Amino acid sequence: MYIVIAGGGISGSSLANMLAHRKDDVVIIEKNREQCEQLYAETGMVTINGSATDINTLKEAGIEKAQIAVGALYRDSDNLTFALLAHSFKVPRIMVKMRNPSYQEAFELAGVTTICNMNNLFQNKIMMELENPNIRIITHLEGPETQLIMIRYPENLDPQGVSIQELSSRGVFAKNCVFAGIMQDKSEKIIMPRGHDKVFPNDKIFLVVNQDLISEVSNYLESMAEKNRKNKST
Repeated sequence: MYIVIAGGGISGSSLANMLAHRKDDVVIIEKNREQCEQLYAETGMVTINGSATDINTLKEAGIEKAQIAVGALYRDSDNLTFALLAHSFKVPRIMVKMRNPSYQEAFELAGVTTICNMNNLFQNKIMMELENPNIRIITHLEGPETQLIMIRYPENLDPQGVSIQELSSRGVFAKNCVFAGIMQDKSEKIIMPRGHDKVFPNDKIFLVVNQDLISEVSNYLESMAEKNRKNKST
C-alpha cells in the first residue's frame, strides 16, 4: 500500500516506525527539517519537508496515488485541512487523530473514514484499568467494543499449569473470549497458544474480548483466587 502520513511528531513517527517493518510504501510530511532527517535516518522512509496542508507539498508526496492518508498533526484544524485535500484527491481511506470531539462531524463531512478520539481513548483506558486493576487494556480492535487485554494468571491457581483447552471451558473464558497469546513468567517469551499449551501462575495471558466481558474476567479471576486461598487455609 502507498501511505501518506501528515506529521512526524510522536504519533506520526511511532506509526512510521511500526510501518517500517512492513513492505508498504510510506511517505512522511513534516515541517521541521531536523525531524525529517531524523525520521529518514531511523526508518529509511521517504520524508518530505513541508506543510501537509499545502496542496503542492501533498502532490510532491504523491497523494494522488495514496491508498491511505493519515492525519497525525497536532491541531485538529490542520488534520481537517489535510483530510479535505486528501479527499479531493479521492484517497479511499483517510484516518486522523482527534483531540476535540467538536470536530467529529466536520471530519466525517471531509470524508474521513477512521477517527481516533484521543480523549475518549485516554479516559476509557484509565477508567477501565481503575475499575479492573488485574487487567491491562492493550488496544481497541475494530471499534471500541472489541479489545485486546492482558491479564496475569493468579499465582495461587493451578501450580502444575492448566491447558488452554481446559481454561477456555471455565467460567467467563467459555464465553466470547479468544486466547491470543501467553507471555511465560519464567522465560518472558510470548507464544501463540494452541489447545495443549499450558498457562502457569503469574503468566500473562492476552485475550480478545468484548468490552462488556472485561469486568467479568476480572471478577472471575479474583473470585477463583480467593476461593483457592480459603481452601488452602482450611
